[in-house]
Amino acid sequence: MKYLKDSFNKFKKDALSKAFYDFIKYLVISVIFVFALQYVPIFKEWLNVKFSISLWLIILASLILVIFSLVLSMNIFSKKLKEIQSQNRIDELTGLKNYKALEIDLATLENERNQKDEPISLILIDVDDFKKFNEENSFEIADKILSKLGNLLNKDSRITDETYRYFMRGDEFLIIAKQTSISNAQLASDRKRKLIQDSTFIVDGDNFRLTVCCGVTEFNKNEKGSDALERLSQAMQNAKKKPKKNNTEILI
Repeated sequence: MKYLKDSFNKFKKDALSKAFYDFIKYLVISVIFVFALQYVPIFKEWLNVKFSISLWLIILASLILVIFSLVLSMNIFSKKLKEIQSQNRIDELTGLKNYKALEIDLATLENERNQKDEPISLILIDVDDFKKFNEENSFEIADKILSKLGNLLNKDSRITDETYRYFMRGDEFLIIAKQTSISNAQLASDRKRKLIQDSTFIVDGDNFRLTVCCGVTEFNKNEKGSDALERLSQAMQNAKKKPKKNNTEILI
């Protein structure tokens, strides 16, 4: 939120203020210049005739320019605000949508679930023993691994899927799978899990292998997003309790 506020204030100072105040500045300079010319003999007689005739035209033109300037500034402001909001919903490390975007999208889905009867499933993916991985390697390598994992998941998603990094400093990824029943979501999560298991992540010339656990649930009709997330988290905990991990658990 602080980033959004700071970006907004910077834009307001740099763009809106400049556009508006520059216009006012040049308008005032023009008016002063015109009145000053009245005292120059060459222009005095011409101004006495022409200025009195076109005074209302000048006022009208000035109003039109002011309105045009304000509309243009507000249009630029609106586009910049949308850009800032979009950036504020993207995870910098992975390029995926972040938890803020997830909250907004889940709220939208709550309304859609009341109007549409299509199934929506949620898949939570968590790297096995990632805390130990951090201790044995470094946070820098761990971040690069997460970046590559996020890219892999993003490439493997369908057009109806949306992939998120669940928390800013976490190793969990969440997928909203639209038009997907819980049974099909389980198949998809197993496929992704095996894809990750069979992949080699190369960082600074070294090869790394990962395994993950997956939790799967269905976003039920007339259900709050928070309830679905709580059930999804429980499914993940069930998966993590298995001795060798690297498995998928569903919770209806």
